[in-house]
Amino acid sequence: MKDFHRSDRRRAPGERPQRGLSKRERDGFKRQKRARKHLERMRSEPGPQPPFRLVLPAAIVASLAIGLLFGSPLVAKARSWIAGEPVRIEAISVRGTRHLSPAEIAAATGLPLGAEWAAVDPREIEASLIAHPWIADARAVRLPTGRLLIHVDEQIPRALVAIGKPAEDFAVNPEGVPFAPVGNLAPSGLPRLIPNAAVEPNVANRQMAGAIELAYRLPDFDLPLPSELFLSDESDPAGFAFRLPNLKPRIVLGHDEFDARLTRLSRVLETGLAEVEVSETLDLRFADQAVLRGAPSPQGAKQAATARGRAASSKERPTG
Repeated sequence: MKDFHRSDRRRAPGERPQRGLSKRERDGFKRQKRARKHLERMRSEPGPQPPFRLVLPAAIVASLAIGLLFGSPLVAKARSWIAGEPVRIEAISVRGTRHLSPAEIAAATGLPLGAEWAAVDPREIEASLIAHPWIADARAVRLPTGRLLIHVDEQIPRALVAIGKPAEDFAVNPEGVPFAPVGNLAPSGLPRLIPNAAVEPNVANRQMAGAIELAYRLPDFDLPLPSELFLSDESDPAGFAFRLPNLKPRIVLGHDEFDARLTRLSRVLETGLAEVEVSETLDLRFADQAVLRGAPSPQGAKQAATARGRAASSKERPTG
């Protein structure tokens, strides 16, 4: 399924202008517009649906094939069809969940159990699901046995960023889009983005996308994921900067030669130098050396390092 073009600013009939609305209201309108576009595009696709008398045999065959998996009561339903009773939705089966629960996804369909099978439009169900901020894509199939099958592709949280006043943590996907407030859905251990300017929800940010991409390369150099990622403009000579878990200094990489500098960082941390543990800045932009700034005296550094754990190397990445 193709993504929607975010630059389409035409308002649909009945859509309110967003000027003067709060950020939360604007976010809600964006999700509604996204779902509406999905439904309009799906309905405009060529090819009318075949009549029920042709769909029914194929649906029965499909139901038999997955009967063991979903427990379809075909015999009982066949008796209902013969008796002329309407088929109703009696169960919703969900696949593809990682952060949301099946119950949350079933609720997001807006479909009550007991709804008539013939009145259920799978495309409308998909549009309702895609309007949920944590769902990137969805498919819905109704079986004539009264079961609705749903498969979802959830958003992938890769970092956190604080937005608004008072600040609220948003999950950020690999494309640099803060797509939803975190709540209790994001896995632990995600890097926190520290922007140098205001960040808008549901808007792709190229700086955040680049920082996230580089951050998830650190485990390839036997380094843990950063705890903090500092965003900077291209004109800032510091370039990419971050902080590792349990390590005080802000690590500066610059704008290029990332592989060589990350390799150098891994070697520096392996030395276990006490000065590294408590310095304010570890600058790797200089050839073949790491420059420490704000380091205390050697004696003070040893005492401080004894009380602190250094960044542990790890190739593990958070799930999701």
